[in-house]
Amino acid sequence: SAIVGNHQQWDVLDFGEIEKDLAAKISDDDIRGVLCSVDAVNNLKKLRLTNCINITGVGLDPLRESTIIQQIDLSLVGDHESPMLDPEPLISSVEVVSILDSIIQRGEDCSLKHLVFPKVWRNERNTESDFHAFLSRYNELLCSRADFA
Repeated sequence: SAIVGNHQQWDVLDFGEIEKDLAAKISDDDIRGVLCSVDAVNNLKKLRLTNCINITGVGLDPLRESTIIQQIDLSLVGDHESPMLDPEPLISSVEVVSILDSIIQRGEDCSLKHLVFPKVWRNERNTESDFHAFLSRYNELLCSRADFA
Protein backbone atom coordinates (compact mmCIF):
# COMPACT_ATOMS: atom_id res chain seq x y z
CA SER A 1 0.00 0.00 0.00
CA ALA A 2 3.06 2.28 -0.16
CA ILE A 3 2.48 5.45 1.86
CA VAL A 4 -1.24 5.81 1.37
CA GLY A 5 -3.80 3.58 2.98
CA ASN A 6 -6.58 4.43 0.55
CA HIS A 7 -5.51 5.13 -3.01
CA GLN A 8 -9.03 6.19 -4.03
CA GLN A 9 -9.64 8.95 -1.51
CA TRP A 10 -6.13 9.83 -0.27
CA ASP A 11 -7.48 10.15 3.25
CA VAL A 12 -4.52 8.50 5.03
CA LEU A 13 -0.87 9.33 4.58
CA ASP A 14 1.43 7.19 6.73
CA PHE A 15 5.14 7.44 6.07
CA GLY A 16 5.68 4.45 8.35
CA GLU A 17 4.55 2.33 5.41
CA ILE A 18 7.77 2.98 3.50
CA GLU A 19 11.31 1.88 4.29
CA LYS A 20 12.79 3.68 7.29
CA ASP A 21 15.91 4.75 5.36
CA LEU A 22 13.80 6.30 2.62
CA ALA A 23 11.52 8.12 5.07
CA ALA A 24 14.60 9.54 6.79
CA LYS A 25 15.62 11.19 3.50
CA ILE A 26 12.28 12.92 2.95
CA SER A 27 12.50 16.73 2.98
CA ASP A 28 9.96 19.44 3.64
CA ASP A 29 9.75 20.01 -0.12
CA ASP A 30 8.88 16.32 -0.56
CA ILE A 31 6.17 16.50 2.11
CA ARG A 32 4.76 19.70 0.58
CA GLY A 33 4.73 18.10 -2.87
CA VAL A 34 2.87 15.00 -1.69
CA LEU A 35 0.35 17.04 0.32
CA CYS A 36 -0.32 19.31 -2.65
CA SER A 37 -0.62 16.43 -5.12
CA VAL A 38 -3.29 14.69 -3.03
CA ASP A 39 -5.08 17.98 -2.26
CA ALA A 40 -4.54 17.25 1.43
CA VAL A 41 -6.38 20.32 2.69
CA ASN A 42 -9.59 18.85 1.22
CA ASN A 43 -8.92 15.10 1.48
CA LEU A 44 -6.44 14.05 4.16
CA LYS A 45 -7.89 12.83 7.45
CA LYS A 46 -4.85 11.16 8.99
CA LEU A 47 -1.15 12.06 8.70
CA ARG A 48 1.72 10.12 10.30
CA LEU A 49 5.24 11.42 9.74
CA THR A 50 6.91 8.23 10.97
CA ASN A 51 10.69 8.30 10.43
CA CYS A 52 10.60 11.69 8.63
CA ILE A 53 13.42 12.91 10.86
CA ASN A 54 14.85 15.49 8.42
CA ILE A 55 11.86 17.80 8.16
CA THR A 56 11.38 21.09 9.98
CA GLY A 57 7.60 21.08 9.48
CA VAL A 58 7.42 23.95 6.99
CA GLY A 59 6.34 21.39 4.36
CA LEU A 60 3.06 20.88 6.23
CA ASP A 61 1.82 24.26 5.00
CA PRO A 62 -0.64 22.70 2.47
CA LEU A 63 -2.67 21.55 5.50
CA ARG A 64 -3.25 25.16 6.55
CA GLU A 65 -6.93 25.77 7.44
CA SER A 66 -7.96 22.17 6.77
CA THR A 67 -11.39 21.27 8.10
CA ILE A 68 -10.90 17.63 7.10
CA ILE A 69 -7.78 16.55 9.01
CA GLN A 70 -8.61 14.52 12.12
CA GLN A 71 -5.29 13.04 13.23
CA ILE A 72 -1.71 14.30 12.98
CA ASP A 73 1.20 12.31 14.39
CA LEU A 74 4.33 14.46 14.53
CA SER A 75 6.19 12.10 16.89
CA LEU A 76 8.34 10.82 13.99
CA VAL A 77 8.45 7.33 15.55
CA GLY A 78 6.49 4.19 14.77
CA ASP A 79 4.15 2.29 17.04
CA HIS A 80 5.89 0.81 20.07
CA GLU A 81 9.16 2.63 19.30
CA SER A 82 11.03 4.79 21.77
CA PRO A 83 10.17 8.49 21.40
CA MET A 84 13.80 9.36 22.15
CA LEU A 85 15.55 10.29 18.90
CA ASP A 86 19.27 10.87 18.65
CA PRO A 87 20.16 13.27 17.27
CA GLU A 88 17.14 15.38 18.12
CA PRO A 89 14.80 15.79 15.16
CA LEU A 90 14.75 19.01 13.15
CA ILE A 91 10.97 19.42 13.37
CA SER A 92 10.26 22.86 14.77
CA SER A 93 7.30 23.94 16.87
CA VAL A 94 7.91 27.45 15.52
CA GLU A 95 7.20 26.19 11.98
CA VAL A 96 4.32 23.86 12.85
CA VAL A 97 2.31 25.75 15.50
CA SER A 98 1.06 28.42 13.06
CA ILE A 99 -0.20 25.67 10.74
CA LEU A 100 -1.93 23.87 13.61
CA ASP A 101 -3.41 27.17 14.80
CA SER A 102 -4.87 27.80 11.35
CA ILE A 103 -6.60 24.41 11.61
CA ILE A 104 -8.07 24.84 15.10
CA GLN A 105 -9.12 28.43 14.39
CA ARG A 106 -11.80 26.94 12.13
CA GLY A 107 -13.76 26.44 15.37
CA GLU A 108 -16.68 24.08 15.06
CA ASP A 109 -15.66 23.33 11.46
CA CYS A 110 -12.37 21.91 12.76
CA SER A 111 -12.25 18.08 12.64
CA LEU A 112 -8.89 17.70 14.42
CA LYS A 113 -9.19 15.42 17.43
CA HIS A 114 -5.87 13.63 17.84
CA LEU A 115 -2.36 15.11 17.92
CA VAL A 116 0.90 13.40 18.83
CA PHE A 117 3.91 15.64 19.36
CA PRO A 118 7.65 14.96 19.23
CA LYS A 119 9.18 14.05 22.59
CA VAL A 120 11.50 17.08 22.40
CA TRP A 121 8.45 19.40 22.31
CA ARG A 122 6.75 17.58 25.18
CA ASN A 123 9.89 18.05 27.29
CA GLU A 124 9.87 21.83 26.75
CA ARG A 125 10.18 23.42 30.19
CA ASN A 126 9.20 26.95 29.17
CA THR A 127 5.47 27.10 29.80
CA GLU A 128 5.41 30.51 28.10
CA SER A 129 6.41 28.98 24.76
CA ASP A 130 4.29 29.19 21.61
CA PHE A 131 3.86 25.42 21.85
CA HIS A 132 2.36 25.61 25.34
CA ALA A 133 0.12 28.49 24.27
CA PHE A 134 -1.10 26.35 21.36
CA LEU A 135 -1.82 23.46 23.73
CA SER A 136 -4.03 25.78 25.78
CA ARG A 137 -5.95 26.90 22.68
CA TYR A 138 -6.35 23.31 21.47
CA ASN A 139 -7.55 22.22 24.91
CA GLU A 140 -10.13 25.02 24.88
CA LEU A 141 -11.39 23.76 21.51
CA LEU A 142 -11.68 20.20 22.81
CA CYS A 143 -13.46 21.38 25.96
CA SER A 144 -15.91 23.46 23.91
CA ARG A 145 -16.75 20.33 21.90
CA ALA A 146 -17.40 18.41 25.11
CA ASP A 147 -19.87 21.11 26.14
CA PHE A 148 -21.88 20.47 22.98
CA ALA A 149 -21.69 16.67 23.16
